[in-house]
Amino acid sequence: MKNLIFTILFIFSFTMIFSQEVEEPKSLVNWLTFEEAIKLYEENPKTILMDMYTDWCGWCKKMDAETFNNPQIANYINTNFYPVKFNAERTDTIEYKGKTYVNLNSGRRSSHQLAQEFMNGRMSYPTIVYIDYEGNVNPVPGFMDVRKIEPLLIYFAERVNKNCNYVDFNRSFIDTFTPDSLTNTDGNVNWLELDDVNTMMDTAPKKILLYINSDFSNGSKIMLAATYKHPVIANYVNKNFYPVKINFDEPDTLKIANNVFINEQKTPGYPNQLSIALLQPDIRMPATVFLDEDFSLIFALKGFFPPSVLERYLEFIGQDLHKTGGDWQKFNDEFKSKLN
Repeated sequence: MKNLIFTILFIFSFTMIFSQEVEEPKSLVNWLTFEEAIKLYEENPKTILMDMYTDWCGWCKKMDAETFNNPQIANYINTNFYPVKFNAERTDTIEYKGKTYVNLNSGRRSSHQLAQEFMNGRMSYPTIVYIDYEGNVNPVPGFMDVRKIEPLLIYFAERVNKNCNYVDFNRSFIDTFTPDSLTNTDGNVNWLELDDVNTMMDTAPKKILLYINSDFSNGSKIMLAATYKHPVIANYVNKNFYPVKINFDEPDTLKIANNVFINEQKTPGYPNQLSIALLQPDIRMPATVFLDEDFSLIFALKGFFPPSVLERYLEFIGQDLHKTGGDWQKFNDEFKSKLN
């Protein structure tokens, strides 16, 4: 009898120890179901991040433990995305955009039709799928550590993917946070105060480049450190524009021409009236706003732009082609960059 009790206690203790050993740590990412994320997305658009995984994928588990459980990465994901943990071999039925998706169980490790569609049939794990503000599906396959995923998170969260390819953005990200000798960032824009420009415009009118910056936007920091630090960009701006830099939530009163703009709340994150007037209804940071010699609005570029893209806008506007009815597409086709 004693032996039986001892055996039962031993088995119970072993089971408890084993259970504790295999118990997975609680994730720092606030994962949603796909259905929950779609509902939130429809109510308030924000990029959806889908972690496509399988139960047998070792690299998926490694990414969970090392990347998604990094406190800074998890916090950024929770703040800027609707995060979804999606088992690519799940067997339930999903309704999405009027279509029905199932797992046909067509063999060993059969994948769900929705996973197949989102991953373009390339069933490698892990794969992170980003569904952007416009509903475009962007799969990025492979394990990513903290260093590799960070620029990608910024790229999709701040909608940089609308304005440039990832290679150019990643190059600018490196130039900003881990600079090397591959890119020349020795240029300096001679930023002026808005009050000084108002005075200068009375005697020497010139087009104004108004850079609206935000301390909350990584794209703002990267564009300042990489795009505007490129010598070709900096020299062209200094020669052809009065460059002015302001914060979008500037608490002080701003004057431009005969207009006065205030910040009604004077709190961080609340936009100054000038930012609202120039960028509404789609206020995104950073913003590069071009004003003509009479202070009239020419154009507002919203979001991060690399040197290769900004250069084209600078020259098109600098050459007054916006006034003479210049063909933007023709200009782009014939444009010869001076960056290299």
